[in-house]
Amino acid sequence: MSTDMNAATPPQAPLGRFDGRVQFDEWVRLSLRAAAAEGWRELMLCDADFHGWPLGDREMLETLNQWAGGSRAGGARKCIVLCANFEQVRLRFPRFVQWRTRWEHLLDCRQIAVRNAADVPSVLWSQRWMMQRVDVERSRGIASSDVQFCVEWREKLGEWITSRSRPGFPATILGL
Repeated sequence: MSTDMNAATPPQAPLGRFDGRVQFDEWVRLSLRAAAAEGWRELMLCDADFHGWPLGDREMLETLNQWAGGSRAGGARKCIVLCANFEQVRLRFPRFVQWRTRWEHLLDCRQIAVRNAADVPSVLWSQRWMMQRVDVERSRGIASSDVQFCVEWREKLGEWITSRSRPGFPATILGL
């Protein structure tokens, strides 16, 4: 009996500290590949305006398609997007806007009400793993699969959802 040493290993979400925009982008991509491969049911993306995120990247959107499409086979998926300035998302990421329209039934986009955009955490969260940009300007932060860390961040993000946000970023804009 032989073992196929060339078999592709499933993607795994990175752990530890990241430093810089290039590494941040790569870790976002890697984590979403893991989400698609492992069938993560819930994702939350939170940022003031998603500046510095690879949301317009074709590869990332293909990975998000794989994650969203997994809802047919592996159960319901849900993605909550929290943002203080969706207008910047519309301007910077037209491909993401199209993706959002296609998968609107899986997305809950929430407009955050804040006086200072710097108060909005920059986080990619799932039940199993999460990543936080602690220093947004330099794209430095941490990624962890620690259960307590993920639970604490779920509670923090839940507070943002329930008391500091409202529905925003509609999939279609109806005009007269």
